Order: sequence, then structure tokens, then C-alpha cells
Amino acid sequence: MLLKYKYKLKPYKSQAVIISNWLSMARKQYNYRLAERLNWFEATRTPVNACPLNVSVVSVDQIYQNIPEFRIQTRDGRKKDSNGNPITKKGDKHPNIVNGYVAWETVQLADLAQTKKLFPEYKSMHSQVLQDVIQRVQTTMDNYTKPYQNGKTSGRPKFKGRHYYNSFSYPQLSNVNIVKNANGRFCINLPKIGLVPFVYNRSIPLGFKVKTGTVIREADGWYISLTIEDKAVPLRRAEIQPTEDNSCMY
Repeated sequence: MLLKYKYKLKPYKSQAVIISNWLSMARKQYNYRLAERLNWFEATRTPVNACPLNVSVVSVDQIYQNIPEFRIQTRDGRKKDSNGNPITKKGDKHPNIVNGYVAWETVQLADLAQTKKLFPEYKSMHSQVLQDVIQRVQTTMDNYTKPYQNGKTSGRPKFKGRHYYNSFSYPQLSNVNIVKNANGRFCINLPKIGLVPFVYNRSIPLGFKVKTGTVIREADGWYISLTIEDKAVPLRRAEIQPTEDNSCMY
């Protein structure tokens, strides 16, 4: 079972500055990566009623410009098999282009190293927080390009203004990130930010483990939403499932 618990953060002034800066940098990175995806998406497509039958819309060299055909894994992967061994290992060779389609999430994740060289301020951000921005772009593009069960897709993704990008996420947190500081005050230990005081008004239920944390900006300050999980708790399923016969149709 997955649950979400939300708490009010009480960051010190220096921590609030860091959080605000990270949110601004995450928004800029989101917009840049989304622009990369949309530019490629639109450059390789043409209206059906104007499709040329004898030439490519864009030259192959231009379609795959600055995109390496392969990437070499630089360290062992985090995911492990049943024996505890990493599924992917350092030195593995992975294609960036599969059946003519660019594996954009992989390409953009690998390009973050270049981003940190060009813009050193991104070195201050936790790597997993920055990687989560790429995964958000991937989810947005999937919703745009892949139809739902009803055959429809979401609208064209929009770039995020300052007031429309209000959170960043730590994909990996745990119960040990909830600690007390020297004064006995409850804090959440956010990597590269430090011990951030928060209103721990509801304890984590016994057996549940913290999985992720999302720092959220709201009108009255900063909050953190923790996703907690207990695999031993079964999902509740209603005994009576809705059908046309037992549902009221208007």
C-alpha cells in the first residue's frame, strides 16, 4: 500500500534560499529539456495533407545531429536482480537510437554532466533531484505522444512559468532521513540542503517505509510530501464492482 503524508517545512533562511534557487534551476532545466524534445518531435513530422512522398522531411544527419549512437555505462546500475547483483554494469554498451527513435530520457540524463560543466551552479543540486526533472519531461512527452486506453492523448506540453513549477523531488529517501537535531527538534535530512526543521504532526505508521520526498512551494510556505509504502498491507478492493446494471446512468 502506498500513502502520502504531507508536512510543513520550517527551513532556516539560508536553507530557504537554497530551496528557492533549486526550484528555479529545476524549472529552467525542465523548459530547456522540453524544448529539445518538442523541437525534435516537430522537425521530424509533417501534416498528412502535405507529406512529401519521395524525400525525407528532414535529412537523416540533421535528425540525429549531436546524438551519439551508443553510450557506455560509467558505473553499476542501482537495480539489482534476485541475487543482489546489479542488472546493468559498468562498461555496458547501450544504444541511444532504437528503431529510428531517440531514447531521449537516456540521452538527456547522460547530458547532465555537460550541463554541470557549462553551468557550474547545477553542481550544487543533488544529482537525483536533477535527474527527476528529466523523468518529469519524459512523463509529459509520454502523455502527449502515447494514447490512453480511450485512444486520446493529453494536449501539447507547455513551458512552465515561475508560478507553474512548484516542486522538486528526491526519488530516494528513507525513514532514517527523519531525525532530531541537537535541540531535540524534528528535522528532515535533505541531501545537500541539510537538516530542515518541519512540523512532524503525524508519525510514520509502523511497518511503512519512506520511499520518496517532494518539496512543494505553496502560498504559505514550503511543504514536503512523503510517499510511504508497506508491501505487507494488501490493497483494498471493493466487493461490488461497478457495472452497467448496478450503476445509475444519466
